Amino acid sequence: MGTAPQEVLRRAFTLVELLVVIAIIAMLVTLLIPAVQSAREAARQTQCRNNLKQIGLSCHNYDAAHQMFPGYAGEEAPLGVSYANRKRRQDKTLRDGNWIIQCLQFMEDEPLGKLLTEASTAGNVRESALLAAVTTPVSTLHCPSRRPAEPYPLQSAYRTRYGKTGARADYAMNGGSSQASAREVNLNNDGIWILGKRAAGKHLTDGTSKTYLVGEKAMDTSHYSDGLDLGDRPPFAGWVDHRGAANAYVRYAARAPAADAAGNCLTCHDFGSAHRTNWNVAMCDGSVRGVAYSMDLAVHRALASIDGAEAVDFNETN
Repeated sequence: MGTAPQEVLRRAFTLVELLVVIAIIAMLVTLLIPAVQSAREAARQTQCRNNLKQIGLSCHNYDAAHQMFPGYAGEEAPLGVSYANRKRRQDKTLRDGNWIIQCLQFMEDEPLGKLLTEASTAGNVRESALLAAVTTPVSTLHCPSRRPAEPYPLQSAYRTRYGKTGARADYAMNGGSSQASAREVNLNNDGIWILGKRAAGKHLTDGTSKTYLVGEKAMDTSHYSDGLDLGDRPPFAGWVDHRGAANAYVRYAARAPAADAAGNCLTCHDFGSAHRTNWNVAMCDGSVRGVAYSMDLAVHRALASIDGAEAVDFNETN
């Protein structure tokens, strides 16, 4: 007589147990994502500051070679900036490309710098080599929190001159301390970029550790990549004979720096960045600082002037 088959015991999770595990995993992922994003932003901040360190170093190397900082290159005054209080004769012999182009020869991009100098100062641009140079991005000029280093669309006169696209920069030279008036700024004290001449070390009477050199420029978040931002329309090659070209690579301390936002029509004058809590700036002593958006406006303006005789402790901005 055969024996009855023994019951086979099987181990398995219940539906409730599976749901609990899934819920726990979801909670852990929710907690982990901000930490990962924070780590990535910290890495991007580090890269941004390294970029500014390299830019600052190139400015100092230029100064060592020419006894003046890179800067004015024969440009007209930026649009919406009044120099009524700082009138001077402009030296039109300074036509060797804007401050970025001047720095390129000290950033291992001397051949590109020479091509861009010709492209930005020539009456007409037709040579393929010059047009190609205008579309050549330089990674050191891009903040990784904002956009990748690649050419972006050109609009209006720049499109007619250079073609469909041009390389951009996320950093701008300090143009000075200003007062804001509607959509215009009125210059009070010169910065490193001076209309009509270039700054030398002897002009920095406020001290190199208390004067901005180059910082992140503000942008409209809705126009990062379409070429419509009012402070990003020209390529970084510029165009020294076109009014408004300097708006892409010169900024003023008229309003407090702020995080990029959509619909901001004042970006062509202001400092700011794509970072959530602060913007980065290279000082004239070669250091690079991360400055909180909550900094006092009076301190911001004092740090933008090279000869305003303001006694400002930079630690007040931290």
